[in-house]
Amino acid sequence: MAKILFMGTPQFACPGLEALLEAGHEVPLVLCQPDRKKGRGHKLQAPPVKELALSRQLEVYQPESLKSPEVLERLAAHKADFFVVVAYGKILPKALLDLPQKACINLHASLLPQLRGAAPIQFSLWLGHQETGVCTMKMDVGMDTGDLLQTWTTPIDPFEDAGKLGQRLSTLGAALLTQTLEDFDQLTPQAQDHSAATYTRMITKEDRVLDWALPAPELHNRFRALSPEPGVLTKALGKSLRLLGLQPAEGQGQPGEVLSITPQGILVAAGTGALLLTQVMPESKGAMTAYGFAQGHQLQVGSQLGQT
Repeated sequence: MAKILFMGTPQFACPGLEALLEAGHEVPLVLCQPDRKKGRGHKLQAPPVKELALSRQLEVYQPESLKSPEVLERLAAHKADFFVVVAYGKILPKALLDLPQKACINLHASLLPQLRGAAPIQFSLWLGHQETGVCTMKMDVGMDTGDLLQTWTTPIDPFEDAGKLGQRLSTLGAALLTQTLEDFDQLTPQAQDHSAATYTRMITKEDRVLDWALPAPELHNRFRALSPEPGVLTKALGKSLRLLGLQPAEGQGQPGEVLSITPQGILVAAGTGALLLTQVMPESKGAMTAYGFAQGHQLQVGSQLGQT
């Protein structure tokens, strides 16, 4: 079994850490991002990887920067075989990449060189991909540019959202991590085709607001990509309305026009096609059916969504 320093921060990384421990690897130190203020109360919240590590009596280290000599000395002292990195959230400097005895291995949730960067799961859905996967690579100083070790693929369900796909890929990735470590000495790293690379970016507040002039399939893909968090928004009766349930439907009209209101939901025209809103969350209110919202707020057929 190998000695591994694990680096990860969000829930996506937790199955990977669990899998390494269950496989019998020694994990003397877990690195993750510092606690951050979250929520309306702005209380400090520990990242999921930290909570998991502490529950397993593992030592946790949360440096603000990875470049200081003190950090490098502390990591070097462990003489680890591997650093395993899963959604850690910072670029690793070359001095750190050179520390492990064998390699720094990164787990990435796309079929590299496609969808390098911060949000591969979200953008695989946003772009309407029918297939995705997980891969392991030997890290270098670039962003997801290292030589590939192993890749596993999986189809994307047309109604799968980022939450469900993320859970699946985190489980699949955890299994791939343990397989890669088991096979490492027999693997031949393969250079990526950098000319075929595509990139993702961070999700912005502006991305959440639906443009009803777009085709219905594109809007549905955006909804899937941003669900359950941070969610998509529109305007209804001059106020913000979060859309919690949305599916493609038949219909046509002016973009954003309410075509019908039934117990099944609110049918809204897109640039081409239409979408059926089934569950919504008005400002400062809890989740409710779209039909209940329309009844309670006197939303009418012919009303226009998306207008301020």
